[in-house]
Amino acid sequence: MNAGSLEPQEVPVDVLPPVPKDVYANSAATQPGVPPPPFAGLRTFYHPASGVVILGLDWLAFGSDLMTGFLALPLLCAVSFAITFPVLYAIQTKWAKDSVSAALGKAFLGAFLVGLPFPITGTMLGAAILALAGLPGHPVDVVKKLASQTSSPK
Repeated sequence: MNAGSLEPQEVPVDVLPPVPKDVYANSAATQPGVPPPPFAGLRTFYHPASGVVILGLDWLAFGSDLMTGFLALPLLCAVSFAITFPVLYAIQTKWAKDSVSAALGKAFLGAFLVGLPFPITGTMLGAAILALAGLPGHPVDVVKKLASQTSSPK
């Protein structure tokens, strides 16, 4: 093969259109007197409130070692799952506007992580939840992000 005989070919480039700023144009946010859901324009796997619920309930259940014993641990895992699942499902359907099947899957995954018999807050799983929910890793950054959400002009 001679390098001079090959002609460069044009490669088509597919570019996705930008996400519109008003994602919730047909939601309750356009109705007068109804505030938009928290973090309405943020699109992440988990809604930020779901990330806070997952990490918070996991820390409450397993971070403080409230119950110890042979039968207490399986009971605590089951109760943690049972409490987390409906809360995450409600957040994902109401605030994140996920479909029923997507919200069920995300709620099951989050509740499963909370039901693990050890705290996930300081592990790679906790870091993954922070990233999937779009939450910053430092508490000061969380406060700044929340403050910028509430003070931003509509």
